[in-house]
Amino acid sequence: MNITQVFSTPLWESPFEDFKSYKEQFLNTVKTFRSNNPEGIKKSNIGGSYQSPMNMTNEADLAPLFEFVCQMSLKAAFDLQFVNVDVYITAAWVNFNDTRSAANYDHVHPDTFSGVFYLQIPEKSGKLVMSNLGINPLWQGCTLTERKNNFNSDKISIEPQEGHVFLWPSYLPHGVEPNDHDEARISISFNVLCVPKDSIPHTK
Repeated sequence: MNITQVFSTPLWESPFEDFKSYKEQFLNTVKTFRSNNPEGIKKSNIGGSYQSPMNMTNEADLAPLFEFVCQMSLKAAFDLQFVNVDVYITAAWVNFNDTRSAANYDHVHPDTFSGVFYLQIPEKSGKLVMSNLGINPLWQGCTLTERKNNFNSDKISIEPQEGHVFLWPSYLPHGVEPNDHDEARISISFNVLCVPKDSIPHTK
């Protein structure tokens, strides 16, 4: 009997080039940003975790990271066989999960791609959890599977790694497990919009 995988969701991962050289610069930038914006905002963050306003692209010291994200997004657009596109980071924000209850509940993002860059990730500080759009609790197979695989998993947990960028289609539900200690888990999340080339009129 033949089997065909009729749908598939991509997840791209890449180490940020020369992370060691930029780590302290990035850490100083996001810590200063938090100090200047102590209230933060509430989105998917719970349990005392901090999420900054979504304008981190204005921070010049983070420009090398965002350029790298744009290059990854262009490659992802090619993999998905999009038309020729330009890519724009529409929002970026820093997350501090620095208490034992800090987490992010399951949610989705707008635009074309979403992603995260792991800046400081202590062990057991919360995995990235992706939810399978094709499975819901009404399916009786959820209680029958002995071993999880690509066809029957309702969720997949990914161990973060410092200096790595993950990128996925923004329709994919995702969340973050609770931090297991008081050392800060710091990441930078972002949304990317793909626009067909020459679709935006140039002003003179």
